[in-house]
Amino acid sequence: MRLFRMILTGWVIALLIEAVLLLLLPFGPQTTPMSILLGSIWLLIGIVSIALFKKESNRRLKSIFFNFSLFTVYVVGHFFYFFVGPSGAFFGDNAYSSVFALQYLQALNCLLLGFAIVFVVIDSVFANFRVYQKYLVSILIVGGVFLYYYHPFLQDAKYLYTTEEVKDYRAVSKAIDWLVSEGVPNPTVDQIAERADLAVWKDGEQVGVLYKERKIQRVVELLPYLERDNHIPLIYRPLFLNNIYMNVLCIVFIFLYFGYQYKNDPPQGAYIEKMIFLFLPYCSLEVLHHFAYIKSVEATNLTDIMQIGQYLSLANLLMIVLFFSLRLRFITSVKGEFYERELVSDAEHISRWRDSIDNLVVRHFLNPKAIHGRLFAPRTPRNEA
Repeated sequence: MRLFRMILTGWVIALLIEAVLLLLLPFGPQTTPMSILLGSIWLLIGIVSIALFKKESNRRLKSIFFNFSLFTVYVVGHFFYFFVGPSGAFFGDNAYSSVFALQYLQALNCLLLGFAIVFVVIDSVFANFRVYQKYLVSILIVGGVFLYYYHPFLQDAKYLYTTEEVKDYRAVSKAIDWLVSEGVPNPTVDQIAERADLAVWKDGEQVGVLYKERKIQRVVELLPYLERDNHIPLIYRPLFLNNIYMNVLCIVFIFLYFGYQYKNDPPQGAYIEKMIFLFLPYCSLEVLHHFAYIKSVEATNLTDIMQIGQYLSLANLLMIVLFFSLRLRFITSVKGEFYERELVSDAEHISRWRDSIDNLVVRHFLNPKAIHGRLFAPRTPRNEA
């Protein structure tokens, strides 16, 4: 109980510091109560992960929770993002500052999440590897995928403004401005297409000019984005698409983890499976949210989708906090210390722990007489507890 009081005290102090800074410093329009709440939950996950890292007796699991504790770095960046922008305390003179902060913050989030999940799988599948070898394999996998998709952002901070769609958007916008200045207040699609310099693109380079029919079609596609702030979803589309790819990577490795667990049933600490499982709906929600963002044409729809997605993600993150806390409570208990120690020293002669969640699900949704072991485990006599 003392440990949990210390965690809650540290978390509350951090939130109070955040609240004071929000009162004293000007913050940007991206600061919302829900974004602050999500950041605070990620901070709690990071703090609990630090406690798990310190209390774990299993060196393998210490590495896993060290990786999750790195989310505190993301939280610091997330908090800093609140004060970036034209109306914020930092970089107010840079019109692109909030865009830069958002794209690198989201990239960091995907990188940390991908690395933490992939490392869990590598740790389980290649249990005989040394820790540095597991880190090396995880870095090669996640780092390779990350660099493949995000390298344009690393090469050019303004990459989002240099994509083919944005260039065509600017060409259409410029054509409309020209026509209006020439006394055509309501130009037709044909007039816009005739004036707009719309190109054929390949790998970011202009290789030709569109035919008239295709130019008209392209103008029709882009016109909705010229209304009010509808250009925002168009600009962020490449970033959201990359975020989808990184979350799909996490989903694939989570399925690989449970496939390996079910087939081989390697020794695993209490609640670990449930904790990894909870990242499956989280990553799936992230894919759905970002896909909806990409398909949004109006900025208001994008905002509405973000708000709905944040509520769903919040519920998922609260469950993750719960299971991280259950793991911490278990390993700091007498029976937990004994079980985890025996799991390391003599795993083949110890029954796998069936936690309270296993018991709850079996009691209410399954047949207790048929299920004697854990969930997510093959039904063999050696797994009976």
